[in-house]
Amino acid sequence: MRGIVDVAVIGAGPYGLSLAAHLRSRNVDYRIFGVPMGSWKENMPQGMLLKSYPWASNLSEANSQFTVKRFCGERGIPYHDSLMPLPLETFISYGEAFQEQFVPHVEHKLLMSLDPVASGFRARFDDGEVVRARRVVLAVGLSAFRSIPAVANGLPLEFVSHSADYGPLDVLDGKEIAVVGSGSSATDLSALLHEREASVSLVARGRDVNFACTPRPRSLLQRVIAPTSGIGNGWTMSICAKAPRLVHMLGAERRTRLANSRALGPLGGALMRDRVIGKVPLRLGYALNEIGVVAGKVDLRLTSADGTKEMLRVDHVVFATGYRTDLRRLGFLAPELVDHMRMTGTAPQLSRHYESSIPGLHFIGPAAANSFGPVCRFVYGTHDPARHLAAYLPAVLGSRHVPAAKGLPIASPVLQ
Repeated sequence: MRGIVDVAVIGAGPYGLSLAAHLRSRNVDYRIFGVPMGSWKENMPQGMLLKSYPWASNLSEANSQFTVKRFCGERGIPYHDSLMPLPLETFISYGEAFQEQFVPHVEHKLLMSLDPVASGFRARFDDGEVVRARRVVLAVGLSAFRSIPAVANGLPLEFVSHSADYGPLDVLDGKEIAVVGSGSSATDLSALLHEREASVSLVARGRDVNFACTPRPRSLLQRVIAPTSGIGNGWTMSICAKAPRLVHMLGAERRTRLANSRALGPLGGALMRDRVIGKVPLRLGYALNEIGVVAGKVDLRLTSADGTKEMLRVDHVVFATGYRTDLRRLGFLAPELVDHMRMTGTAPQLSRHYESSIPGLHFIGPAAANSFGPVCRFVYGTHDPARHLAAYLPAVLGSRHVPAAKGLPIASPVLQ
């Protein structure tokens, strides 16, 4: 053990890297743990296109100068702020370049347990190291919160998976596949599998698969009626994107409704329309009532809105059914931390400092969406928590003490 660190950042995706860059610029004592851009490399398929505007996909650093546009310009990569999509591979390369320049010391460790101690937290990692931290910021992204319908619970993993289980798609080559869902993950995956000459069908409850509008210049009138923002067009989305602190002042029910706004999806990327429609067989308007494995195949029993029943038999089912924040899925959190934490829905209820009801434990990224709104679900949302916490944490760390949360059983401050 190397003693006590002021701030431990768990997660090295866009949110963790942005916060670490700001902490480093202020000479805050911190350590960051994770694989840089790990979930983007390991849990998203090659060939995917980001749905966000390229101009809204910048990570945050103190001078706001290392942008995707600058990165692409320096490397001769085609770029436009809004009229062409940002390929996943380009975004990963940008994130890795950002990490090398602004957060050079990322520790590739997996957090195994996090427990409260007298003056902060004790973190145990997969290599056996134990770290004491006065403050912990969890920037864990979405991967841990995969959501699969209960009807598929208990089925063998060789027959069912979640869209977030894929970077490389070669494990699905030669199989008949059903993709369940209608958002960007479902449409991207269906198109990419089809283009690998896989036999793939897309199954969705809705009667239509919706796609974003094809990028085009917007007139002044269009921008006045529905302003462009980093998370979508319209006045509501614009306010949510630019003023997460204002969203935080709203009631819990309204914040949660905004965080899960229908305006955000399910929605496929604009350029995926022609790669899906007319190419991938669609079974739309069907509910999945039952799923089972019979003789090495997966049977999906579907029912349409008019009661028509159909069975689809495939080798494998990929559920592109989104994510649901549930802290109990973070296996490293001590049960007493979760049991004593105030929640908004199944997500942590956070203060204006992104702090949970467990003093010293902060959440940024998608887990903060029910407290700060939908911007937390986008790379564009990295700016506010990174800047705010980099200013706030040094002030509170001056006391060198994090008060114990009332009612929490606190572990011994002496680490074995």
